[in-house]
Amino acid sequence: MMTNKPVALPEAYAAAHTSAVLVEHAERGMLHLTGATRLDLINRMSTQAVGGLKSGEGAATVLTTDIGRIIDRVILYAGRDSVYVLTGEGHGDALARYFMRNIFFNDDVQLRDLSRETAVFGVYGARAGERLAAIGFPEVELPRHHWREAQIGGATAYLHRADGVAGDGYFVTTTVTDRAAIESALAAGLTAIDATAYDYLRIEAGLPRFGRELSLDYIPLEAGLWDDVSFSKGCYTGQEIIARMESRGKLAKRLVRLRPASPVAAGLEISAAGRAVGMVTSAADGPAGPLALGYVKTAALNDGAALSAGGIDVVVVV
Repeated sequence: MMTNKPVALPEAYAAAHTSAVLVEHAERGMLHLTGATRLDLINRMSTQAVGGLKSGEGAATVLTTDIGRIIDRVILYAGRDSVYVLTGEGHGDALARYFMRNIFFNDDVQLRDLSRETAVFGVYGARAGERLAAIGFPEVELPRHHWREAQIGGATAYLHRADGVAGDGYFVTTTVTDRAAIESALAAGLTAIDATAYDYLRIEAGLPRFGRELSLDYIPLEAGLWDDVSFSKGCYTGQEIIARMESRGKLAKRLVRLRPASPVAAGLEISAAGRAVGMVTSAADGPAGPLALGYVKTAALNDGAALSAGGIDVVVVV
C-alpha cells in the first residue's frame, strides 16, 4: 500500500486528464526467465512473435489454451540474458507453475517468481511522460512496452512504456528494497490515486483486465487484442482457433465500451429485445458518469440493436 494518501475520485479523474497520476499495482506478478531458449519457450506458448526481442525491448503477448481461450495477457521485458514477465493480478504463482509444466528436457530455461521481491507502480495521464522526465527519468519517449533502467534518488528503477490510460501510460518497477525511495520520488511529482479511481479510468480507456475481460471465457481477438497476435509466425498453443477466426473474419462477440443510463454491476446480462446477447464485465460510476465494459454478440452490434443490462439502457461507445 502506498504511503501517500490517495485523493478522492473527482480529484483523481481531473488530475489524470490534466496532468498525471500514480497508483500501485500491488497484485501484479513478475517472473524471471533465464537460459538460452527462454524466448523460444514463450514464443511457442503465446500469440505474439517474441523470439527476436532484444535488450530494452518488450511486447505484450497472450497465453491461451489449446482452444484459444485467454489464460493471461502478459508483458515481456527482454534483457541481455533474461526476460521478465509481468503477469495479471494475483496470477504470478499460477503462471510460474504453468510455465514449468511446459519446460521440457531439451529446453534451456530457468524460472524464478520475483513477485514478492518486486514493486510495480503505474503512472498514467495526459502529461505522464513529461512528469516522469521532471522526476528524473532520462528517457521517456519509448515505444510501447519497451523499457529503460534509471537511477532515481540513489535507487534503481525500471521505466516501461505501457498501454495508455487517460492519455498515456507507464509502469515503474523496482525491488522491494528500493520501493520506499522510488515511491517517494514518484509521489513528489504525481497525484496518488487508489485502485477504485484507477479502475474507473481503465474502464473509460477500454483497457481489459485479467479476471474481468481477460479470462478463459474469451479469445484474444474478441478482446480486441489484435496487436498482441502474430498471424505470420510459426505454431503456438491455440493458434488453430485464433487463425481460423481471423481468416473467416467472424467473431461471435466483441469487447465494447458501454455507457449505461445509470450505474450497473459487473456480471449483469446484456440483452436486446428480450434475448441475452452479452455480459457486463467491468462497471464503475464517477465524474464522467456510469461506465462499463462488456462482451456483446457481434450480430447484435451489427444490427444496432437497443441494449440493456438489468433493465438499464446501455449505449455502445464508439
